[in-house]
Amino acid sequence: MDMSPTRDLSWDLRDLGYGLAATIPMLLLLAVMLIVPVSGVRKIREFLRDTLGPLIARCNVVDLFFLALLAGLCEEILFRGFLYGYIWQYDRTLAVIICNLAFGLAHCITPLYGFLAAMAGLYLTALVAVDPSPNLLIPIVAHTIYDFVAFLIVVRDFRQHEAAE
Repeated sequence: MDMSPTRDLSWDLRDLGYGLAATIPMLLLLAVMLIVPVSGVRKIREFLRDTLGPLIARCNVVDLFFLALLAGLCEEILFRGFLYGYIWQYDRTLAVIICNLAFGLAHCITPLYGFLAAMAGLYLTALVAVDPSPNLLIPIVAHTIYDFVAFLIVVRDFRQHEAAE
């Protein structure tokens, strides 16, 4: 069966707003994760600071936004547009499971991070699955804004760590 991964992607101001609003729960969870002293979360932050931090610390805010946009756009088209969309034609439950397991595995820098990414993927999939006229713009915007804020946090952590040494 012919499948276009961008079939459910269209520019719509209302869906842009939904995507922005959909970012709020993800950012609230991120804020909680930053506040609560859980060793697994600390390990994730240290890994991101030490590996991603040096790569993006020289970027300005506009660069970081476009990096987040690229990640949000490409990952959502791949995971929600192509993988979920293709498997959904055959089995909706299996589409949700495979899509989000793959999303979690693609982000599996630690087991906890892989699990959290799979849960975030499940949320992003729900944004498409429950929409009567699905639009990938919603998870693309939510993913992009989340990644942008996360990149800013990684850069801040990296710069603070460098200054302390």
